[in-house]
Amino acid sequence: MYNNSDDDNDDSSYEFKDKYDDIYSKLSEEGQDFYFINEIDRIEKPTPLEFYRDYVSQNKPVIIKGLIDDWKALELWNDEYLKKVLYNVDVSIAVTPDGFADAVKPIDPNNLDSEQVFVKPFEKKIKFQEYINITDSLNQDGTSKDGLVYYIQYQNNSFNLEYERLWKDISTSVSDFGKQVFGEFEVDAVNFWMGMSNAISSLHKDPYENLYAVVKGTKIFTLLPPTDYPFLYERDFKSATYVNEVSSSSPFHLVAKLDEPSFTLPWIPVDPTKPLQDNIKSGYPLIERAHPIDIQVHEGEVLYLPSLYYHRVAQKSNPSSGSNSTIAINYWFNMKYNLNYVYYQFLRNLKNFNFTKK
Repeated sequence: MYNNSDDDNDDSSYEFKDKYDDIYSKLSEEGQDFYFINEIDRIEKPTPLEFYRDYVSQNKPVIIKGLIDDWKALELWNDEYLKKVLYNVDVSIAVTPDGFADAVKPIDPNNLDSEQVFVKPFEKKIKFQEYINITDSLNQDGTSKDGLVYYIQYQNNSFNLEYERLWKDISTSVSDFGKQVFGEFEVDAVNFWMGMSNAISSLHKDPYENLYAVVKGTKIFTLLPPTDYPFLYERDFKSATYVNEVSSSSPFHLVAKLDEPSFTLPWIPVDPTKPLQDNIKSGYPLIERAHPIDIQVHEGEVLYLPSLYYHRVAQKSNPSSGSNSTIAINYWFNMKYNLNYVYYQFLRNLKNFNFTKK
């Protein structure tokens, strides 16, 4: 009998562990042969049937061209226009010292050996024009004058809750297409994203079918399939949040503080964009077996990101388009809790089980 404990390390448990590791090696090999993609397709707007057959049913990401060609936002949305239309509108904004919101970091940034925790950004409401004023005068490294990184990333249906004045600039093309493909009567959430070039979302997954439309700038995704889970070192981390400790020398001084009451969240500490040797030195050698692919989604394109697909997101603004930020809108449709989900959960449970003989 094998259980989830570490009270025995005899030869038979090590032998089982070796076979267990062989299973993951085989998973990586067969995934490469039959499932993983080495480059992403860019296609003209398909019919819902074609899209479901060739991509959704295959759990395969794809970039769609032509789906938002009728959006007036592609022409209208520059900083001056948005500042005028959204003048005095209160919007939620995330603030971090380094651009990484919702990420695993040392609790003490000056001591890299301090406890690793999951840190959420400092969040506050500001007038939209204040955000534009911040991005109008950036330092050479892309940070604001106070050295911080600001990102509009509120995800709880933010486009419908905080950006009602912009509804007139987009059509229902994406939501209508998604409803036909995914068989949903309503979109679960529509989120508005606007961020500086050094705002980054760390590697994670979402339980949604995601249609991600880029309006300004370029979004840079690093994608990994759900079958790479065993190589990503997900574990529970204590939850912390940046708080603003105002000092006499600065109106903003962000410090990570553990949340009270204390709780943990499962997250991935690995950054697949780092050199392999750096990840190995950090204690993550299995990342070598993962299958990351880097893609860029440009203005006017829509990325289909399948549910449970891991993704890290960076961005690159295009000031010549009239905005110092990258702007996007994404649509979340509820995933189907079917056999794919059952297999994924089995994989997670298997990986997180310590095989020791009792």
